[in-house]
Amino acid sequence: MAALALLRRPLFSSPIFAAGAAAQTWTIPSLQSLLELLPPFVLAVPKKKVSHSRKSMREANKGLKDKNNIVNCPGCGAPKLAHHLCNQCYSFLSRMWKQTKRETNPP
Repeated sequence: MAALALLRRPLFSSPIFAAGAAAQTWTIPSLQSLLELLPPFVLAVPKKKVSHSRKSMREANKGLKDKNNIVNCPGCGAPKLAHHLCNQCYSFLSRMWKQTKRETNPP
C-alpha cells in the first residue's frame, strides 16, 4: 500500500515547481526565527564582571617554569639544552663549512 501512495505523489512537490510558483513573493523572516537559527553558544555572555582578585587567582599558575634539561656540552663544556646543538660548537662548525665551500667554489 505504501508503494502505491508513493506512486501517486507528484514528482516535484516543492512550491518552486508548482503551477503558481511565479506569483509567490519573498518574505523577510522575523527576528524570533533568526534567534532560533543561531546556536546558543553564540549568545553566551558572562553575567558579572570578573574581579581583579579572581582573575589573578586564575592566572597564578601561568608563571615560568624552571628548566631541568640543561647539560654541559661534551665538546666545549658550555651549558646547553639536552638533545640540542651547542651554539658555540655549531657556530664554529658552520664557519668551517662556509670556509670550505668558499675554497671549493670560488666566485
